[in-house]
Amino acid sequence: MQADILAWSVPVLFCSFALLFLLLSRLHRSLLWWSVAFLIASVGFAMTVLPTTPGSVLKPTVEDTMFLVALSITNGAFAARAGRRPRWTWPTVLVVAGSAGAAGSLAFLGGSVLYEVMSVQSACAGLMLLSAYEMRHDTAALKPLLFGLCLTIAGSLGFQNLLLLSAPPGDLTVSAWRDTTWGFVFQLNGAAMGLLLATSVILTTTLDIIARLREESTADALTGVLNRRGLEQGVEAMRKGARMPTRFALILSDLDHFKSINDRFGHEAGDAVLCGYAALCAEIVGRDGLVARIGGEEFAIVLAGSDRRAAIRVAEVLRSTASRVRWPGRLAEVRITASFGVVDLDGDETLFGAIDRADRLLYRAKADGRDKVMVEAWEPPMQPPTPLRHRAGAAAG
Repeated sequence: MQADILAWSVPVLFCSFALLFLLLSRLHRSLLWWSVAFLIASVGFAMTVLPTTPGSVLKPTVEDTMFLVALSITNGAFAARAGRRPRWTWPTVLVVAGSAGAAGSLAFLGGSVLYEVMSVQSACAGLMLLSAYEMRHDTAALKPLLFGLCLTIAGSLGFQNLLLLSAPPGDLTVSAWRDTTWGFVFQLNGAAMGLLLATSVILTTTLDIIARLREESTADALTGVLNRRGLEQGVEAMRKGARMPTRFALILSDLDHFKSINDRFGHEAGDAVLCGYAALCAEIVGRDGLVARIGGEEFAIVLAGSDRRAAIRVAEVLRSTASRVRWPGRLAEVRITASFGVVDLDGDETLFGAIDRADRLLYRAKADGRDKVMVEAWEPPMQPPTPLRHRAGAAAG
């Protein structure tokens, strides 16, 4: 029999994917949803292999409901990928409507499978469209692949319904469905779509993990801003991306008396101050530059398209704002300040050469009483020499 070719291979395949997703779920939480979805679908496919009594309503309805529930769980998986809590209202409506339509068709339409299949596949197509809708906030590199696959599955299910309506078989009963050509085609299509979906999920999740590891390698684990390596890569990318020679400025800041905060209030309070100060820097700088934590309590800011004058204004805003922050809890009465060094970052200068120069200015600010912005001595641009004939003409006049 044609259906026997895929009879047990499909549930075994889906169960294998469920186990694989479960083992990988520690790497990405959305994989746990996929594990549950494929496990339920594998049980549903296994039930279809077992013989069905003529005129049965309960067994086919349970099978259909399991397929619908499995597809509804994919909505939770896509929501988890986008970092949102899943919403179950519309998936529940489609599951109930599809199951009720299937049961009603079997119970009141003489046990014909035609309208049962159409009811279930219509609900499945709706669930796939909901999954595509859930992906609107997904930032994955291969989002178009998953989005297109969901639409393809929905379209394929709709097309199968049209084929059934255009040339309905004469005798589609629940007991003979698995042995028909339609049963074989539908089972083959379900296996192919499940395989494509699982492969796409594995591929996109792998790329997500790679992107996350890359981001973690360039970000400070405590504050979330860039680390030293991330700052260097960011500046290099900014220089390469500039269409014309662009000015850069570097602001180096260090929190004053930070050790006393750790000593008096504990390291948790110190960590909170570092996170708060990093967030303040990121808010003030915005998209105009890069913020990095390059030492214990030392932060660097690189501004693109800015000279020392613009950088001084940013540093002064940051200095005055930081000193006015009302810290929560035991730090409420503490005034936390920072010292700053500001330099130009020349086009052919290494980032860390500029950091060394800014660091010397920063320690001058510390020695001068702290809570200050120190800048390199201003050097006006050299004027081109007056041509000799102009000077001679001026002398003759």
